[in-house]
Amino acid sequence: MKNGEKKKTIGLVLEEAHSDFSKSIIHSVVHAMMNRKDLKLIVVPGRQDVDEVTVLSEDIVHRYKRMYNLIYKINGNIHFDGLIFTLPNYRPFQDDIFGNVPKVFVATTSDKEVTVNYNDEMGIREAIDYLVKIKGVTKICMIGGRDENADAQKRKSIFIKCLEDNGLIYNDLMYEKSDMSENSHAAAAKLLKNNPDAQAVFCVNDPTACGLYDVMRKKGLIPGKDIYVFGFDNASMAGNMVPPLASIGCEGVTLGQKALEMLLDMMSGKKVTSDVVPTRLFGRESFDYDMYDFSVKEMISVDSAFIYRFFDKCFYRYRNEVVDPKEINLRRLFYEIISRMLKAMKNRYMSEEQFEEIRRLIDILFDNRIMMYTDANRFVRSLTILQNSMNEIQKAVHIIPGNNRLFSYMKDKAIHAQALRRNIESRGYISGRNNMFDFLVSVTRYEEPGEGALNRLIENFDKLGFINCALYLYDEPYKCDFDSEITLPERLNLKCVIKGGEFYSIPKDRQSCLVENIFNRGELAATKKGYISYPLFYSDYLFGILVCGVTRELAETGEFITSQLGRAIYLNWIG
Repeated sequence: MKNGEKKKTIGLVLEEAHSDFSKSIIHSVVHAMMNRKDLKLIVVPGRQDVDEVTVLSEDIVHRYKRMYNLIYKINGNIHFDGLIFTLPNYRPFQDDIFGNVPKVFVATTSDKEVTVNYNDEMGIREAIDYLVKIKGVTKICMIGGRDENADAQKRKSIFIKCLEDNGLIYNDLMYEKSDMSENSHAAAAKLLKNNPDAQAVFCVNDPTACGLYDVMRKKGLIPGKDIYVFGFDNASMAGNMVPPLASIGCEGVTLGQKALEMLLDMMSGKKVTSDVVPTRLFGRESFDYDMYDFSVKEMISVDSAFIYRFFDKCFYRYRNEVVDPKEINLRRLFYEIISRMLKAMKNRYMSEEQFEEIRRLIDILFDNRIMMYTDANRFVRSLTILQNSMNEIQKAVHIIPGNNRLFSYMKDKAIHAQALRRNIESRGYISGRNNMFDFLVSVTRYEEPGEGALNRLIENFDKLGFINCALYLYDEPYKCDFDSEITLPERLNLKCVIKGGEFYSIPKDRQSCLVENIFNRGELAATKKGYISYPLFYSDYLFGILVCGVTRELAETGEFITSQLGRAIYLNWIG
């Protein structure tokens, strides 16, 4: 970026931030922008809502989501140079809020907008063709999604077409719709009851498979052994399920990366049309599918293309990362490890010095968090395939113990890394829960509500455990009446910030600013990954907005934290 040149502001507008699909979009956009100093990212997460309300419980949920979605209106005051929308059930009014700027819509069906979608058929056809032609499966069922969800209906149509193309007859009992969440137990139970002879089940997305797993477990059925199961999106949750879930996902480029690429072209004045990204099936234990196409010749000749191809299939997420040139190139490091092991196999000799050097490189590989880009079961299975192939080439009499020790070392490191990650996640949840408990205890109101009680809450704001964030509040609580037009205040007060974990109170004479400038305050922590904002409200009262540095953990827990914070503000400010 040239001196004096202003950064371009990119908005990523979501219907939800905490779903695995949304987190993967955030992650891919963030990393695609990592080395772009001329760009700034602002994530705007809302809540998926429906317009039709029929019963009281749904009305309460609808009212909550309606309040939550005021975050769109607040951020509508920000000047965006370009916007990426992930709104599967696209509604034009949300487009109107953000004005006439270049926009790309992700996973959205609209003939009037520039969109980027999965090529759903590639992955679905690959899975069904393999089940029928290789596995000999004759009964495949599907747990689908909501009637109004365009992706769900598209995947259903492709599913039926693929069955028919493979000579299988489809009937309505082989399909059951769900709400596309982890709460798909009823749909899964009904599907299995109607199809006791089901050999495979396709789930419209990965969360839906969670409900199916639970129902199968109660019936004593094991995914991958009794019934093949595969999902869609290949989100991180797929590799963490037990057993790991096979899933269809992007091949080569992610939706977020493609959307950003298209948006930047639009912003530079280029003509851009809607596009799709290819998909493929990522096999795991629920549906074993690994097409390793390497030959004896490639291994003996230590072919670099073979090693890199093997890396790409093992660490499929790494290809979609934008790697800082200052960081270690893990793809190249892996090549060094495997190529030295293959050369030892070819020479039928490995010295102790060579063994120790390769093990040192393996330590560096895992110290640089290589397991972020795959799941342990998949990696261990891939290593086993390579190890068995190398041993077969060497024959029993010539097998080099060093290579097998190194394979075992890598497998142990992978399993340890997975256990460590889960332990860290568990400690993170416990720490977050304790932080929230300490905060709520500290701000429990024993005096009259008002300015004094609110100031005490602000003084204890750092107990929430944020690393980088800012608290903005209106001059007074804004009571929302959705029966009339909502006109939000034009100014907010920056009460405090946390930078690198350090708390800073903002003097009263420097607090006030226009809503359009909330992401430009000099007091905010600088962040490479951008900012994400959450509405602060309780009941019908909107208090302000929380602005945080983007983290994967915050995308998952941000709504819960801000809902508790909103309740605490209500009790201390209004009572």
